[in-house]
Amino acid sequence: MAIVQLGRSLVEGDRILSSELDAGLNCDPGDAEPDAGGEGLFLRARAPRSASRLALSVGRIPELRRFTACHRYEPYWMKPRAGTRLEQVPSESQFLLAELSGGGWLVYVPLLDEPFRFSLRGRPDGCLELLAETGDPHQGGFGGVGLFVAWGEDPFELVARGARAVSRRLGSRCRLRSDKPVPDFVDSFGWCTWDAFYQEVSAEKLRAGLAAFQASGVTPGFVILDDGWQTEHALATGERRLASFAANEKFGGDLRQCIAEAKQHFGVRTFLVWHAVIGYWGGVDPEGLPGYSVVEQPRRFGEGILTHMPRCNEEWWGGLVGLVPESEIGRFYDDYHRQLAEQGVDGVKVDNQAGLEALGARQGGRVRLGRRYREALEASVQRHFAGRLINCMANAQETYYGSPGSTLTRTSIDFFPRRPESHSAHLYANAQVGLWFGQFMLPDWDMFQSAHEWGAFHAAGRALSGGPVYVSDKPGEHDLGLLRKLVCSDGSVLRGDGPGLPTLDTLCVDPTCERVPLKIWNRSGKAGLLGVFHALYAAGQAEPVSGTVCASDVPGLQGERFACYEHNAQRLSELARAQAHRLSLREREFELFSLVPIERGFAALGLSDKFNGPAAVRALHWQGDDQCRIVLADAGEFLAYSERPPRLVVSETEALVFRYDRASRALRVTLGPQQARELVLTW
Repeated sequence: MAIVQLGRSLVEGDRILSSELDAGLNCDPGDAEPDAGGEGLFLRARAPRSASRLALSVGRIPELRRFTACHRYEPYWMKPRAGTRLEQVPSESQFLLAELSGGGWLVYVPLLDEPFRFSLRGRPDGCLELLAETGDPHQGGFGGVGLFVAWGEDPFELVARGARAVSRRLGSRCRLRSDKPVPDFVDSFGWCTWDAFYQEVSAEKLRAGLAAFQASGVTPGFVILDDGWQTEHALATGERRLASFAANEKFGGDLRQCIAEAKQHFGVRTFLVWHAVIGYWGGVDPEGLPGYSVVEQPRRFGEGILTHMPRCNEEWWGGLVGLVPESEIGRFYDDYHRQLAEQGVDGVKVDNQAGLEALGARQGGRVRLGRRYREALEASVQRHFAGRLINCMANAQETYYGSPGSTLTRTSIDFFPRRPESHSAHLYANAQVGLWFGQFMLPDWDMFQSAHEWGAFHAAGRALSGGPVYVSDKPGEHDLGLLRKLVCSDGSVLRGDGPGLPTLDTLCVDPTCERVPLKIWNRSGKAGLLGVFHALYAAGQAEPVSGTVCASDVPGLQGERFACYEHNAQRLSELARAQAHRLSLREREFELFSLVPIERGFAALGLSDKFNGPAAVRALHWQGDDQCRIVLADAGEFLAYSERPPRLVVSETEALVFRYDRASRALRVTLGPQQARELVLTW
């Protein structure tokens, strides 16, 4: 039954899902924006007078059991918050999912309707509030379509249906992830220079890092030259601005030579460089780059952000920005990217994107400025780099709902090598943000360092993430065994079918402070992937954490019997659909499970030496009931569950030795680097 509005309540049948809505928030005929697909309600906020800020009550949820909300705790990044009362919903919440005690789920999604951008927050009186901000005190409005609300029995289906509805409502600039191409470099292993060198990167250090990878035998297919290569100018007040399109003296003023060397001598196929969306952290220096009508623009973050960071307008990169106005930004990007492309650059990582919202004063507001910048950025990246763009520091709605030409976005704050409390929170945030926002963009879980004490923990998360896999290793500091669990011999990586997401039983809990494991699922064809992590370290707790794993943890997984492989334990077993497998994890421990439906007494688990082994099965075809042909992505140990041992295993015309364990029904075949990647099993 559909959700409808009756007076100041939202109801489904005879259930009151939400009560005490503000009189100015409604979907009455003539004032509504109905969802043509029938997935939910779009509520229009209407104020009696024009203003640059509006606040309206969204009311209470009488049946609220628990919720999870993704909120910005600083301008650039989101993190989740779980709770049981609406007053716990943080300011700057951009997504809210509520579990109801009577069954079912409610989703609340604040939207954009130029000139307003909307967000949610809890009030001390137990009500939810919708805040609208233009980001420009000179730009007011009477409101707009500010909130999408929908109800459903299954939260994963609910967010998928809701995202389709929001995409339809917001129009051509809001495209779903599934409707956009993924940049070609995402399927290759990568290296980023940031944690290796930070801003002290140079041509010599770049060469040393690539040479170390080459010596290791695990070489990156793409490289990100991060912050530290640009020519900048520091103002007396501390702001640092882009002073030239040319590289700085550490690269001899030109990137051509180091890029050519990376590609010709070290096997790099895609070379990306970093720049900020406004040029550099403090914008553009008008003397160094004249001709773009640069204006001095004060930072002015809005009320929601200042709740979390009261001094955000003055701290970090200074209070003034050298801003290229919207009328010139298309030409600025085109000139910049053309020169980069001429030097061999293949794409860009564009940082500090959410910082644009603080620059909307006298620019038509944050939504307009963000829209014009994104239009210019995506057009230039498509023209010069075939769409190869990593959006970064961009966890605001303007990016998620306004990126028709790009799909890759960092979804959490950085990997921090020196902050042990951050690592489990990092995985938790990425999985939760991916639940809704992964419907619109492909989450990028950031780089990590393979030889770090938390390296395996992060690597397991990246194997589940569905996004790119890249490291920030210092020269010679590699865990090659760990890297080979992620990277195939041709430099490709094995990705899941979609974003890695939290399981149903962990949607509305916080495993970084509650004694439950962090559980993340993904799919690879018919196979289910499930990661279980001890996440309590973020709260300074080292006690073991116990939980269960079952096939129903992976939505949409078909079958009644499954082959279940535990990667770290190297144990294969059979698991019925409703059967729970219990495990306990100590500090920094995790386990990865592959769940493959058993068909005809057989299940191909792929390469057992890869974290995402099932993704290595490129093709599987049966010929009758007694012969199966399997194509693999790489050499290594092929693992399968088989109720009976095969008579013969052949690769091309070569009969292969295999091992079969009758107790576990594990079939293992080792393929050497020079052997064909195709197997034919005959029973």
